Amino acid sequence: MLHVEDERNTRLMVKDLLGGAPVTLVQVGSAEEGLATLEREAFDLTLLDWTLPGLDGGRFLEAVRDHGRAGRVVVLTAVGTLERAREAMRAGAYDFMVKPVDPDALLDLVDKAARSVALLDQAGRAGPAVAQAPAGVVGRRLAGPAGEAIIGHSPEVRDLRARLELVATSDASVLIVGESGTGKELVARALHEASGRHRGRLVVVNCAAVPDTLFEAELFGHRKGAFTGASADRPGLVELAHQGTLFLDEVGELAPVSQAKLLRVLQERRVRRVGDTKDQPVDLRVIAATNRDLEQEVDRGAFRQDLLYRLDVVRIEVPPLRERKADLPELLDHFLRLHAAAYDRPAPAIDDATLRELLAFDWPGNIRELENAAKRLVLLGPVAGLAELRRRRGHASGPVAAVTPSPRPADGAVRPLDDVVREATRGAILAALAAVGGSRTNAAQLLGVSRKTLFNKMRELGIQEETHWS
Repeated sequence: MLHVEDERNTRLMVKDLLGGAPVTLVQVGSAEEGLATLEREAFDLTLLDWTLPGLDGGRFLEAVRDHGRAGRVVVLTAVGTLERAREAMRAGAYDFMVKPVDPDALLDLVDKAARSVALLDQAGRAGPAVAQAPAGVVGRRLAGPAGEAIIGHSPEVRDLRARLELVATSDASVLIVGESGTGKELVARALHEASGRHRGRLVVVNCAAVPDTLFEAELFGHRKGAFTGASADRPGLVELAHQGTLFLDEVGELAPVSQAKLLRVLQERRVRRVGDTKDQPVDLRVIAATNRDLEQEVDRGAFRQDLLYRLDVVRIEVPPLRERKADLPELLDHFLRLHAAAYDRPAPAIDDATLRELLAFDWPGNIRELENAAKRLVLLGPVAGLAELRRRRGHASGPVAAVTPSPRPADGAVRPLDDVVREATRGAILAALAAVGGSRTNAAQLLGVSRKTLFNKMRELGIQEETHWS
């Protein structure tokens, strides 16, 4: 872990706190020293003081965004500077902590990062494709817009990460398929950021939003005077992606005439502006995405088979949320923190009954629908936010009741109340920890208690000593 902090006392506190933790700690006193350190080695976690002399936290985040060697960046901010915390989240920080640092919260954060790295290792981090990757790829890959990680540890997400690792550093064309709202653009950005083209542009083309009559001018550009209103030379989106990546979102929406023009560019890697007489070479990687079954579109004559062959060199399928429900608590926690910071509001605590109800939904809108639900929970509060979600989904029933042990066994004997309470408490804590992957901070929020209360109960019930979280 890299710790960038100009206050000596804070550095000593963090060093003492992490002395017994299985983590290698490197501490520096300025952002400039931090950037120099990242030139020499990569880290999975960076603890960054936002207010630094010289280069501040925001400029530090800008400097590390391209190579990603800082890993997950957690910003430290003083009390009363929540606006800066929101800026940090928008600039790409994974999370923020308020000074003075809560030791338990920091240890929990380090534990969570270590588990995340271990799971990524299991997904194929040490494979041949990674071993040959250029320096900095390990820290940079799988980062979405503003460093947003591909969240989740379910088998489906581990398989997705493993496939991304295999193809990210190549120049092969990739077709990303999946339902609307599953995060196909996030996957495309992860591929671009992990590739050798990460210093070039990722140019996003929403094929469904480009009218057929403007497709050629938008993608290929035009010369001055080529048509009415063409008052100057203008490069097209394909040219802008030179030495970078062209992402064709919703490619299945292209009209046949536009498909033919695109195919020529992909075959020849040359583009001609409207009104020009000469072609220009372009060097780019192509990633496409669709929620359509393109094979069926080919069968009915709506999509060119030769274009499909060009795009579908490697296929990556993004699973719908209903097939990766194990990731929902972590995704929900991420969106709650993100929008709480954006709206300068506290992240609401989600109780077990609410989480069970959210897990029971089928989420046809996938992660996009979950994010919108999290935003409503932040703005309206858990009760009103969940009621609004039920109304939109047509659920008239109340929250799903938590399953608790009955105080009267089948044989009719009455059990002591203390035993019933102890068993129910233990079951609730274990269920909460399992739901959030072992994060004690998130489990406390899920249970609606403080971290201190949760820790005391875990010690009382012996959970820490006998439970090991992967």
